[in-house]
Amino acid sequence: MVMKAKRITTTSPVLALPGNYSILFSLCKLPRIRICFISCYSTSATLIDDKTTRMAVIRSMYLENLIRDKSKSGSLTLQDALSLFDSVIQMRPLPSIWAFNHLLGVVSKMKHYSTVVSMSKLMLGFKEIQPDVSTMTTLMNCLCNLKKVDLSFSVLAMILKLGLRPDPYTMNALLLGLRNEGKIIEAMELFQNMLENGYPYNECTYNIIVSGLCNSGDLGSAVDMLKEINEMGRFKPNVVCYNTIIDGFCKERSVDKALIVFRDMLDRSIEPNVVTFNSLIHGLCSVGQWNEAKSFLSGMINRGISPDVYIFNTLISHLCKGGEIQEATSLFIVMSQRGLKPSVVTYTMLIHAFCKIGEWGHATNFLQKMIDSGISPNIVTFNSVIDILCKEGKTWKAFNILELMAHKGVKPDVFTYNSIILGFCHSGQWKEVTSLFNRMTSEGLHPDVVTFNSLIYAFCKEKRTKEAITMLEQMIHRDLKPNIVTYSFLIRGFCNSGQWAEATNLFSRMMDEGINPDVVTFNSLINALCKEKRTEEAITMLGLMIQRDLKPDIVTYNTLIHGLCNSDQWEEATSLFTRMMDEGVNPDVLFNIWIVQFRPMGRSDKRA
Repeated sequence: MVMKAKRITTTSPVLALPGNYSILFSLCKLPRIRICFISCYSTSATLIDDKTTRMAVIRSMYLENLIRDKSKSGSLTLQDALSLFDSVIQMRPLPSIWAFNHLLGVVSKMKHYSTVVSMSKLMLGFKEIQPDVSTMTTLMNCLCNLKKVDLSFSVLAMILKLGLRPDPYTMNALLLGLRNEGKIIEAMELFQNMLENGYPYNECTYNIIVSGLCNSGDLGSAVDMLKEINEMGRFKPNVVCYNTIIDGFCKERSVDKALIVFRDMLDRSIEPNVVTFNSLIHGLCSVGQWNEAKSFLSGMINRGISPDVYIFNTLISHLCKGGEIQEATSLFIVMSQRGLKPSVVTYTMLIHAFCKIGEWGHATNFLQKMIDSGISPNIVTFNSVIDILCKEGKTWKAFNILELMAHKGVKPDVFTYNSIILGFCHSGQWKEVTSLFNRMTSEGLHPDVVTFNSLIYAFCKEKRTKEAITMLEQMIHRDLKPNIVTYSFLIRGFCNSGQWAEATNLFSRMMDEGINPDVVTFNSLINALCKEKRTEEAITMLGLMIQRDLKPDIVTYNTLIHGLCNSDQWEEATSLFTRMMDEGVNPDVLFNIWIVQFRPMGRSDKRA
């Protein structure tokens, strides 16, 4: 009788597996793949001639060699791997488990973890296929990457049931899975169990435990683990282990402790790498130790380790933040001389730093150099340039940059529009303000509190208080909550327009909404009261200000003393001056001018 073969198309994970294996996979709900294979149902003793057998063996060996060569060359695509898997699983006799392991490994490296699990399920459905530790470890790794570490423990049970001995990679897969899920306590318990029961481990095992401890913030235990490894002497901690602890301390800004670990590393003849210096230089910069950071950069180069773009960016970033722009520029030059291509981050940091100190010329030079280098500026780069141009009153140039953004395919954000709108508001170019506001909303961007505050400020500055109130109502209609800046602008605007009643109403409304007035708000109200010679109310406002734990500044005292002098209240003015001096508020130039102006008048009035 001829052996019958039936072609079956299966969709995983629906597959009945022998023994308890089906229990494991019934729990694993994964994306389905379609794979065809041959299932043999007849066990009749059919004679197959030697030639056919030899041809099958040759074909099997050919496929194994093909899989090996393609795996080594890295030329296998996912579709190639699945096609080969479909071919080898249909063959009789079956190729060695080695061929299957290579295919599982290739698909796993492509990060198609669920596909590997489905392939493994099909393999385990054949009695002819005897999985080895490598097969099961690959499966465990994929389950762990799918955040299914509990199922990986089931696979470990299967390994033991099959009489296979787990190797360090098997146990490391479990530890890595627990660590990646943040289960460091369970990982430590498993590690302790491994030690007590003689399960194999290696230096990577310690690396996993140390990184897990560092990730959980338990750097003390990580250092204890490092000491334990050194004392046991079975394994020598590698650079990865030391780097993990050094980076942990640097991120906590405990750079002194990081340097102690670094010195221990050197004493044990473990050569640092670029990652070591990255962490230390970043850590030193974060605590303001610029000279030490630069010293480490030199030491790194002397050791023959080439600093990468990240290291230069770290130094340039911290130098820019510290105002050391010239030194940051020098590093930029060194970076280019060493053949490193500055990134968009490098250029953006320098452009932003020059913009911050008002060096528009240098900022535009770097922007042009950036574009000439073939690096497209990002939104942060453009916003930095636009912001400084608007602050310098060069709003039309900023508008031209906005057009350049559109040309470069960089979409403006709310900050971009806010900067230019405020710039046009300052120069009273209302047509452009309206146009930009409409353009902003048409692009799907929603005006925020800053947008409306800019418009309210501009209207109040021109004493167009009705339009300012309209903006306030629009703001509220859009579910935007006015803040202290909004109300301060409005109160000052109404005060400057002599609309005292409206200003006080806004003050009360602000208080009712739970927004605490600041010194600027009180100063606006005090100034308006003094201009109307309502000095008693102004003094009452000063008392309310102090009652709210706000300290009057020189503007507060200048306004009040000037108001009292204008009202011929010399004794009160003198008393307030004494109080101002007692509180450590020193008179400014404006105050001295007023004293020169009013004191003779006060004396003549007194003599009269």
